[in-house]
Amino acid sequence: MNDDTIADLKQFIAATISQQTTDLREDMSEMKADLHVVKDGLVLVNKKVDNLSNAVGEALDTSNTATDQQLKDHEQRIVQLEQKPA
Repeated sequence: MNDDTIADLKQFIAATISQQTTDLREDMSEMKADLHVVKDGLVLVNKKVDNLSNAVGEALDTSNTATDQQLKDHEQRIVQLEQKPA
């Protein structure tokens, strides 16, 4: 191999590597954009889960409060119905 052939090979190798790294950068850029979309979707899902969790918690509190009040009323009714000793 002469110097011209070696120089041509070096140039070919450099161009090939440059093209491949450019392609990789483009692919990585696309993947980064896709990851941002996924991240935004996860944030929305997380907010929805939080909202559902809060709604379930509030519903349970309301139900527990109503049940507690019903039990208290029931106890008062039982006391009123009990016969008093003569």
